[in-house]
Amino acid sequence: MKIPALRKTNMMIPTPGERLTSNPAVVFAFCFLVFFLSGTVQSLLLRAFAAILKKHMSYSVALLIQLFCTAALVGGVLLYCLLAEKRSLLSLGIVKRGAVAEYALGLVGGLLMFGGAVLLCFLSGTLSLQISKQPPSVGFLVLFLAGFLIQGMSEELLCRSFLMVSLSRSWSFRSCAILNALFFSILHLGNSNVSVIALVNIFLFGLFASFLTLRRGSIWMVGAVHSMWNFAQGNLFGIPVSGIRGTPSPLSSHLAEGTWQELINGGAFGLEGGLAVTLVLAVACAIALLMPTKTCEIANSPSASETV
Repeated sequence: MKIPALRKTNMMIPTPGERLTSNPAVVFAFCFLVFFLSGTVQSLLLRAFAAILKKHMSYSVALLIQLFCTAALVGGVLLYCLLAEKRSLLSLGIVKRGAVAEYALGLVGGLLMFGGAVLLCFLSGTLSLQISKQPPSVGFLVLFLAGFLIQGMSEELLCRSFLMVSLSRSWSFRSCAILNALFFSILHLGNSNVSVIALVNIFLFGLFASFLTLRRGSIWMVGAVHSMWNFAQGNLFGIPVSGIRGTPSPLSSHLAEGTWQELINGGAFGLEGGLAVTLVLAVACAIALLMPTKTCEIANSPSASETV
C-alpha cells in the first residue's frame, strides 16, 4: 500500500513579515529555555501555595497546581512566536475552521488509544481493574481534566507548533518529525522509573503527534489526543502517568509484577513503559501516515509535498 505524500499545509508556509528562526541550535535552545522557565514557575507557585495552605495541601492538589501552571509554557510559546517572530496563529496550527470537531475527535481518539493499551494488558493478564475504594468527586475529576487539557496542549504547542514548524523551514518533514520526537523524549528523561522502552514509546508518540499535525494542518486534534491520553491514564484507570503516581481516579489498577509482565505493562512507569503501548503507538503512527492530508489546509503548490 502506497503511503500518501506528506504535503505542506498552510501552517508550514512562511507568512509575510515573519522573523522565524530556523537555526536548529537557536530553536532547540529556546525550547529548553522556555521548558525550564515553565518548570521554575511551577516550583515557585507550588511553594507559594504550600506556604498559604501549609499542611492542608495534599499530593493531588499539588499535582493539580502543577498541571494548571503549564499555562506558563503556553503563554511563553505564544508570546515569543506572535511578538518576537511575528508569526500568525495559522502558522501555530491555531485555526478556527473545524476546531471544535477536530478537538472532539481528538478526545475520543485519545481515550480509544489508551483504552486499547489497557485492553491488551488486561487480556494478557498483566493488569487488573477494580472500583476505587475512595473515588474522587466529579468536580475534582473535572478540574484534573481541565489541567490535563492545558498540559497536553502546552507540550504540543512547544514541540509541534514551534519546534517542528521552525525546523520545517530548512529541513525535510521526515527530519522534523524525528527531531521533535527525539526532543519530546528528552523532556521525559528525568521522570521517575523511566526505562528504555518508555523512552522508545514517548518517541513513538512524538512521531505520531508529528504525523497527525501534518495530516490535519492544525494543533487541535493532536492536543486533544495528548490531553485525553494522560487524563484517561491517571484519572480514569488509576495508572501512573509517565512515572507520576497518585492521581485520583474512579478505577484502581493493579499492574502484575515480574520480568515478562512488566515488559508488557510497563511496571512502575505505567503502561507507557510497556510493549502494549508500543503496539498501540505503532498502529497509531501507521494510521496517521495513511490519512489523507486535510484538503482545506493544503497549500496548492507542486513543491509543497514530500513522500515519506
